[in-house]
Amino acid sequence: MRRLACLLLAVLVASACTRGDKPVVQRTEIDVFEGREVVGWEAPQLLSRLDAALVRAGFTVNPADDKGSNVKPWRVAIAARIDEPDPQAELPGSAVVALSLRQKGAPDRLEVEASEQTKAESNQIEAVQAAAVKALDLCLAQVAAEARASIELEKLTDDAIAKRVDDREPGVQAAAVRILARRHHPAALPALLKRLEGDDLGVLRRTIGLLVELKDPAAVPAIIEASRAKNPVVQREIVFALSAIGGDDAEAYLDVVASGHDDPLVRSSAEKALAELRDRKKLQKPVAPKGTPP
Repeated sequence: MRRLACLLLAVLVASACTRGDKPVVQRTEIDVFEGREVVGWEAPQLLSRLDAALVRAGFTVNPADDKGSNVKPWRVAIAARIDEPDPQAELPGSAVVALSLRQKGAPDRLEVEASEQTKAESNQIEAVQAAAVKALDLCLAQVAAEARASIELEKLTDDAIAKRVDDREPGVQAAAVRILARRHHPAALPALLKRLEGDDLGVLRRTIGLLVELKDPAAVPAIIEASRAKNPVVQREIVFALSAIGGDDAEAYLDVVASGHDDPLVRSSAEKALAELRDRKKLQKPVAPKGTPP
């Protein structure tokens, strides 16, 4: 009997600790909600879905009474956009959610984003709406899971985070890669290069943004390959990304695009990006090896 009592006490203590470890979200709100007519929702319905996604990800949302608690609460805001498919232009529909997570008293905020293409079974309104709802729910689940993982991973060392890049949980993977890229850790590169192989433009743009933060010239050939067959708007974004990353491969590619691309706007963007890259090179002073006398 005594052993059972001790076991029950241990379970209760563990449960209490688990609840206490959960980040507390005191407030959720919507900054932007575009395309709400596609899913037929108003703001309260989106907030309800957001709160549910946060709870499933391991947050405590809108606690009834947190007076006297030492836990610093978080505030969550999202921007959501839903685009209908365009059959004539052969463009799929999509959902995009950007989540901003800010802790009370902290100067910085955490921002994560997710996008999903909608795959409707037909062009009927009901099918398009169902596909948009599914895509939006997936995005909410992704940003909530990545935000939750980010809170924990930010406390770890780079080497500890690098071990989570191949975690079986997608939210943990995404958070680990993003944090490592922003810390300029090479372990982020293989995962980011793999993401360049997909067709989702939202994923491509976010991946290239992280590669710009990582600033590893080894990523340049894969970025160039990913730019092929993309529309001029994306190609113009990519030439400036290559300029920001720098390196001999980036400079050579920008020179080729600036000299002979078919689209004048892409050509002009490459010229500007190339000039910016070369100006930065002139300003960079070579670093003398350690031990070299001044």
